[in-house]
Amino acid sequence: MNPVFDPAAPELAARLQSWLSDRWQKPVAVVDMHRFPAGMSWVTIGFVAASLGEPPLELILRVGDPGGLFSPYSSRPEYEALAALASVPGLPIPKAYEHSDDPGILGAPFVITQRVPGDTPTPWGGAHERGEAVNRSLGRDFADALGAIHAFDWTNTPLAAWVDDSDGTITPQTTALHETRHWTRHARLGLGPTPPQMHYAMHWLEANAPEAERITIVHGDYRVGNFLQQDGRITAILDWELVHLGDPHADLAWAGLRTFAAGTTRIGGLIERDEFYRRWEARTGLRVRPEKVRYYEVMVQFKMASMLMGAMIRVQAGRSRDVRMAAMGFQLTSTLMELNKLIAEAG
Repeated sequence: MNPVFDPAAPELAARLQSWLSDRWQKPVAVVDMHRFPAGMSWVTIGFVAASLGEPPLELILRVGDPGGLFSPYSSRPEYEALAALASVPGLPIPKAYEHSDDPGILGAPFVITQRVPGDTPTPWGGAHERGEAVNRSLGRDFADALGAIHAFDWTNTPLAAWVDDSDGTITPQTTALHETRHWTRHARLGLGPTPPQMHYAMHWLEANAPEAERITIVHGDYRVGNFLQQDGRITAILDWELVHLGDPHADLAWAGLRTFAAGTTRIGGLIERDEFYRRWEARTGLRVRPEKVRYYEVMVQFKMASMLMGAMIRVQAGRSRDVRMAAMGFQLTSTLMELNKLIAEAG
């Protein structure tokens, strides 16, 4: 019988220690485990892995909580994306060490990465307190890192296997419809009471789906709040659980949503949109297509509403007792109002 994942269970360290010792073929001591409070998806736990005669490794254990926002999880996409992108010079991402989807080890899928120094700015405040010089520095790093991700040639890596999945083959012609189907399913549209705006948005997205110029790695949650910074420079892009292949305009739209702009007109409250786009274009060799950005702004707002509905469904079904997920239901009305505005702007 598989263990039940419990981040507070005293046997968690022993299980992880035993597994790492077998994987690394040497005795490993797992010490100093402590959970980070942020996040409603994967559980994040810091720890130190020590082996006799070797420098200790400061690591991060991320576990796909069965009650999390996007469960059920697989650790494979995050691990494979980080491993593939490790070859990109200057791209600030943590080193990926291990992963497993075997529930018999810790009770849930998990990935182990390097722990990177830095703190996490929030997307809802702090832009004015940081100062202009820090915001511009972070904004340039933010644009350059996204450009490096989208410029990466994934075709000769394990990521090429992602082209075919349960929703069919991902092509430039089908990628927008693929995304619409994915988030429609997450919100369980048609399986219960659903706000009519969601049905309207779904049909609008299907009717207006554009063709992608290039299929790239898409981070899926690229925004302020999902990177670490130190002394005004980004030290690591985090939270890769939604990584997939698709149109890079989806990341541009998500990063630029008004929700994450800290009350400014800038991308993430950091950098003017025109400068962000210029730096991204210089890195990728692609051009920002304003009409595609507008389409994907609707798409990612639909995605945000689907996340909120998914959280409500999990709480109502008894699959989660996280009070933060219960509170997400209060955000649905304002999110749908913004969805309506974006459809009108795109039209």
